[in-house]
Amino acid sequence: MRRPCPLLVLLLSVACTPSGGRDDASASDISSASMVTVGSMTNPTGDTSTGTAGTDTSSATPTTSSATTQSSAETTATGSESTQTSTDGTSSSGGDTTGPVLPPPFPPGHVFVVGYNDRLVFEYDANLESVGSWTHPSFDGVEGPSGMVFDYRGHLVVASYDQFCLFSGPGEIETCHPKVAAQRTENIIFDLSRNLYTTTSTGGTDEIHKYDENYNHLTTFNLPTGNLTGITCDPSGDLFVASQAGPKSIVYKVNRNDLSVLDSFEVPGNAEGLQYGAKDELLVALSDGVGIASVVPKSPSMVLGIISDPGLLWPVPLTIDAAGNRYTGDFEDGNGAAASDLFIFAEDGSVVASRRPAELHGPFGLVVAGVSLPCGAVPG
Repeated sequence: MRRPCPLLVLLLSVACTPSGGRDDASASDISSASMVTVGSMTNPTGDTSTGTAGTDTSSATPTTSSATTQSSAETTATGSESTQTSTDGTSSSGGDTTGPVLPPPFPPGHVFVVGYNDRLVFEYDANLESVGSWTHPSFDGVEGPSGMVFDYRGHLVVASYDQFCLFSGPGEIETCHPKVAAQRTENIIFDLSRNLYTTTSTGGTDEIHKYDENYNHLTTFNLPTGNLTGITCDPSGDLFVASQAGPKSIVYKVNRNDLSVLDSFEVPGNAEGLQYGAKDELLVALSDGVGIASVVPKSPSMVLGIISDPGLLWPVPLTIDAAGNRYTGDFEDGNGAAASDLFIFAEDGSVVASRRPAELHGPFGLVVAGVSLPCGAVPG
């Protein structure tokens, strides 16, 4: 007889091995994690002293930061094991941590502001201390960038003159989508269905453009008047749009489904940014030194109160956080030529933090990372 070959002997030997034993070094239990590269961000040079409550700070020369690259660690699990992500962001397989816990690319509480005339996005921490700034080729068009908003994934959407550009981290471009019309886009918001709405600015048309979550243009609709400078929506998803009309402004309430006008009411002064508040109030940024008004969001409307500051001349962007604080940037003389002041106000009007002056010129978009908006539905 011929002797069996070594491979056959090995196979026979394995087949006869009693079950109940387990080779912990078997290849099927080996998992691998991908490499993670984390970039760094360069702080602006020069004087970056920050403003705290009611404290003036010196201006600094903005410097574009290096791109920051952050990616999530991936874990490959085999057999019946699966990779799970815990609530604190750690990844584990069978209870073991498989990689470093990375901070979010847009740290919660950090404030991001567009400098329209600087063609930069500036980043500040929760105390308005400067962190860095960055730009993108899309900002170098006919006009600088304007409106900003976070999408449902936490990516930052910046409206340039002819595109919407999505950033997965500061200076980290994901992609850009063309706009249906090349124009200054002062305000952009997402509704509850992830549709995107845009307005133009003072001197702009009476049109609002609506896109789906993939940035496909759905429709363009008109309102009775133009100069549409602010847009927000309430927790039900109905829109509010501000229209400057001389010494007063008109706020339209628009049906979320058929885009018909449900209501309209007047607000004294030139309305800029709009934000629906957590207490069923409409916050309106009013220029010419008036401040931020809280109004009843229906007709007949009335002003419930106004937050103002001697250094706040022309608030344009307006947003809030879960604590009810109001964030705004000062367009100064209305042209954004002078360095902007930035403010965070508490609900009672006291200054939580300020930066006077900041490095930027002409703030249009202003957002706070980690704050869940759309439609004023800030979690308590």
